[in-house]
Amino acid sequence: MWVRFIPIVFFSLTAVSLVAFQSIEIVHAFINFISSKTNIK
Repeated sequence: MWVRFIPIVFFSLTAVSLVAFQSIEIVHAFINFISSKTNIK
């Protein structure tokens, strides 16, 4: 059972970390977009 469980945990942690990194990048891009809009005005 552990032989099957370890790769599943590894790949799920990798997927979660990639999704978290992407969401952080999207939030940063959104904040930069909003701040550039306010600077133009």
